[in-house]
Amino acid sequence: MMRPPSSELQRQLADFDFRPLPLLRNAHIQTLLGALVPGLDCPVPDRRRLVRLPDGDALVLHNNTPSGWKPGDPLALLVHGLSGSHASPHIRRLAALMLTRGVRVVRMDLRGAGAGLSLARNVYHAGRSSDIRAALEEIHTWSPSSPLLLVGLSLGGALVLRMAGESAHRPPPGLKRLVAVSPPIDLPRCCDLLAQPRNRIYEDNFCRDLLFDARQRQRLFPDLPPLRFPPGRLTLRAFDDWYTAPRSGFLDAMDYYRRASSAPLIPNIVQSALILTARDDPFIAVEPFEALQTPSNVLVRIVDHGGHLGFLGWDGEGGFRWAERRIVDWLLRR
Repeated sequence: MMRPPSSELQRQLADFDFRPLPLLRNAHIQTLLGALVPGLDCPVPDRRRLVRLPDGDALVLHNNTPSGWKPGDPLALLVHGLSGSHASPHIRRLAALMLTRGVRVVRMDLRGAGAGLSLARNVYHAGRSSDIRAALEEIHTWSPSSPLLLVGLSLGGALVLRMAGESAHRPPPGLKRLVAVSPPIDLPRCCDLLAQPRNRIYEDNFCRDLLFDARQRQRLFPDLPPLRFPPGRLTLRAFDDWYTAPRSGFLDAMDYYRRASSAPLIPNIVQSALILTARDDPFIAVEPFEALQTPSNVLVRIVDHGGHLGFLGWDGEGGFRWAERRIVDWLLRR
């Protein structure tokens, strides 16, 4: 028999009651406007650091330290999604908001993304959770007394959850809380959703950006195996079949999706964790979240509306970036 939620859990769930702005209940409107409408913007990083990886690749970390920050104050690592980078709009806005709250913020370029394109022969994917751990271990050395906060958006959220679930017996030092927003925790289901005709705009956008990066990487590392893709319109499944899987040690796209999905690992997480998703997300399947059996330290909140990383609704403080405000409040609560 399931236990009724505790009073603390009930309070937290109530904190995450979301109501979209008037006329913005549509999932696609939430998704597109969530990415396109400007908001707070993060300043230019005051420091960039490289993290050398065992296979010779490197990651790039972009640091912003707010005025008055001192060792022992919170330090956050933000992880972007598929075809994104440290400069993705959602990441920039979240970083800017955290800076106003006195949090030192590090935005990570996943392996071969953004400023790290020329530093990695290999590519990031949903199974490279060790890269997240490497970044956390690096920033822990910058301020060992600081609590580390970890936030992943979309694919970055799936990576964050996978890393935390894998690390239950050896948690990253200093990691206090983590958040995953709109994470694809069941990759086969999410890929099937993305392939639906109504989601063609999203799949085409992902594939265009991924193909551009693949061609850029080929020019930077001409000794890599030549690029080969099927003729006609490129789908994400085809891209992963022809590129991600063979270059990352998987048999094919479905082998990659099954082995890299984070859902089976989420029950192992030992840190305080928040997972936020929308029931109407166009390409993130909701059923895997409904089926999760999580410990009391992992809060799963499924709201009815919000699209993918949208969540445009009043935040209670005069703004309309509801999720970003709630995420920061939850991370910094005592």
